[in-house]
Amino acid sequence: MQTSKSDAIRLPELDLLRFIAAFAVTLYHYVSSYVSATDLERSGLAGLSAMTRYGYLGVDLFFIISGFVILWSSLGRGPVQFVISRVSRLYPSFWVGMALTAICIALLSPLAPDVDTAPLDLRTLAANATMVPSIFDARLIDGVYWTLEIEIRFYALIFLLLALRQMSRVEWWLYAWLAIAIAARLFHLPWIVDYFVLDPYGPFFAAGCLFYVLMSRGFSIARLLSLLVAAGASMWVSVTQRSQFITPDALSAWVVPILVATFFAAFAFIAIHRRDSTTGASPIASQLGALTYPLYLVHAIVGKLVYEALAPVLGVPARLTLICVLALGVAYVIAVTVDVPGRRALQRLLQQLVHRIGLAQPTSKANSPT
Repeated sequence: MQTSKSDAIRLPELDLLRFIAAFAVTLYHYVSSYVSATDLERSGLAGLSAMTRYGYLGVDLFFIISGFVILWSSLGRGPVQFVISRVSRLYPSFWVGMALTAICIALLSPLAPDVDTAPLDLRTLAANATMVPSIFDARLIDGVYWTLEIEIRFYALIFLLLALRQMSRVEWWLYAWLAIAIAARLFHLPWIVDYFVLDPYGPFFAAGCLFYVLMSRGFSIARLLSLLVAAGASMWVSVTQRSQFITPDALSAWVVPILVATFFAAFAFIAIHRRDSTTGASPIASQLGALTYPLYLVHAIVGKLVYEALAPVLGVPARLTLICVLALGVAYVIAVTVDVPGRRALQRLLQQLVHRIGLAQPTSKANSPT
């Protein structure tokens, strides 16, 4: 696959979109999930909740971003190097975030007995540490971890393309993936097909990948049509999935697909505008982007435990403000002290291990997004 000079730059728009997605999910949990309807009315926050209830769509935006970034970052890497880059990027912050979550569950659960938490036995913790606890039939210690297993499955697809030397044909594989993902929604296919096309979220990932193809290769009718199909499929999925997150009322039937269409419009702007751009990274955008992953990891069950534990001493607005500030603060500490240092340390360790067992290590692209 030919790449353009856009491969040598950073895109601040992606960092901003990452942060928007993560903070939207945070507000969805804090305002629209944790606070009862009665408390919302009493606190005058019902209007705010009417907006933050759609924050769960930040996950769908994450999946589009992931498709775009992971395809980009895989170029110029062999399969082993790709695995090293993903493991070193994801696991250090995840392990620290998981440990912090476990500690908070142990300490705060007695003060928040209404919060349903997973058991903290060794088996559950070990299974969660893999990011794929479902294959060990273990419960998630934080509900937001469900998206990480989907990410791992997406990485496995990219790994297969690299291992089979199919990256030069990736565009055709993306078309096939999109077609099968839509078929999985329309027909009853074997579970293994649903699993590997990331049903029902395959169209979001495929769209992100196709937007990168559009940015790196330019416009074509096939790319335009495939993105329109991906947009339609993604809006369809978002409408059918909304009952898992919100009350599927008449208003949300319009708002949800409009928001998803907005995500696609944003990426269309990035892909077209950035094709011939040489603009580098923005320090502010980079800092906000760095908060995204740790914020996502630590905000949910920890925030709920703190929110419930402080119920006897603080009102709803004060508790919501406090857990927002706490989540952002913890995310900042993890980003500074764990994310980059931990990534580099684990990457060195894995590189040494690969060297010792004699696996080839193609040189990666230093300026690819992470």
